[in-house]
Amino acid sequence: MKSLILAEKPSVARDLAGALGQFKNKDGYLENDKYVVTWAVGHLVELADPEDYDLASKSRSPG
Repeated sequence: MKSLILAEKPSVARDLAGALGQFKNKDGYLENDKYVVTWAVGHLVELADPEDYDLASKSRSPG
């Protein structure tokens, strides 16, 4: 079974693939015998605004 690696942008995907070995260029992804590396365009995750968190139910102490 191959592992999928999702990068934020094409240049990061190419850098990751370069560190993992030889890859074949496909339409929208890079592939070898162990991995499929693909990308999105733009940020994949962002923090919510502070008012979106229910701080009353969360502990603020580390650990």
